[in-house]
Amino acid sequence: MLVAVCADVHLHVTRLARVAALAREEGADELWCLGDVVDALLGAPPAVLAEAVARATDLCDLVLAGNHELWALQRGLFDAATAAAVQDWSAVEERHGVGLVHGSLDDPYLEFVTTPLQAGRLLRAAPGWLALHGHTHTRRLWAATDTAPHARKLATRGVVRAGEERLLACPGALTGSRPSWLLVDLRERTLVWRPLR
Repeated sequence: MLVAVCADVHLHVTRLARVAALAREEGADELWCLGDVVDALLGAPPAVLAEAVARATDLCDLVLAGNHELWALQRGLFDAATAAAVQDWSAVEERHGVGLVHGSLDDPYLEFVTTPLQAGRLLRAAPGWLALHGHTHTRRLWAATDTAPHARKLATRGVVRAGEERLLACPGALTGSRPSWLLVDLRERTLVWRPLR
């Protein structure tokens, strides 16, 4: 099974649509978004937020809730229908044996996974060989094995093969000047980061 993964859209729905099209071209079976479809700090009107949520729901097979969805709900920035849709999103999921979280397991909405200790905790809690997170806006890859459970950082270039290692990956973000997304082959246990041009 081939899965495309993106995160941190922050209202860049045109970029999300481009990832969906590229994922289909690559033969991806599903598209997962790891949260922060909206941006609760830009002052976007409810109609813009609603459009972003609707597009993400239409384009993605799974959408996690990020801290910006949480803040938008808390601040009453969504119309009633959009709020109801977003309340169904979770910050933590498992799909096809892959652990998914927007931030971290200690704080699914707000904690940034940036240290070997945090990555190691996520890897130990992962249900299978792979876990994915967003929130950092940075392409990142951590690895560990049962005999060496402390996470170590790996490069995100080329085709990464899991082998016997358990992997924790962040696809990067669709916002910013260097947007990227991730293509995961769950059967072959490979990951490839794709820049979005």
